[in-house]
Amino acid sequence: MNPSEFSDNYAHLGDDELLCLWADRSTLVPEAALALDNELERRGLNKQNAARVKKRTDVLAAREAKGPLVNQVIAAKYERNTRHFVGWEEPEFSSPYSRRDIRTAIAAIRHRYRVWRAFRDHTGHWPVFSIWFHFLSWLAILGFCTSAFVWVERKSNWTIFGVVACVLALLLAREWGARLVRKLDWKKYGT
Repeated sequence: MNPSEFSDNYAHLGDDELLCLWADRSTLVPEAALALDNELERRGLNKQNAARVKKRTDVLAAREAKGPLVNQVIAAKYERNTRHFVGWEEPEFSSPYSRRDIRTAIAAIRHRYRVWRAFRDHTGHWPVFSIWFHFLSWLAILGFCTSAFVWVERKSNWTIFGVVACVLALLLAREWGARLVRKLDWKKYGT
């Protein structure tokens, strides 16, 4: 490229873009650096502000790469609550995805593991009772659902609604049992 092409390109750039280029002038070929210097003088821009403008532009670009500020705040609160909870009550689970999204289920599993890991970091022991209860209760609910649907097919005096009501009652009982087991873990290992 000849120097006039560099000048034409720099004439179309904004002031902040030119100052960012000036801050990185060591990466430019000599002709480009000369054309950039001429354009900055023509516009009357202060070259001493180049480093500050470059830093501000980089900070803004990094912020945009992280996503909306609201999501960053939610993620930071979740991380803080997961790391610093004390007592048998777990931090609340919140998902950035909709309820029907499969990623919510994956995020819930990750949340459960993070809570167990935070318990281990806090007490030095894994919450063994909670882990066993979690997996065994889901196996029990799955076994009940399977046997109930097989039984409903053989005997038609129960309806699907009765089975769904029993499953909902089991889920409620599972949640109540999980709270009791968390209390037991804190009683045994907590400080």
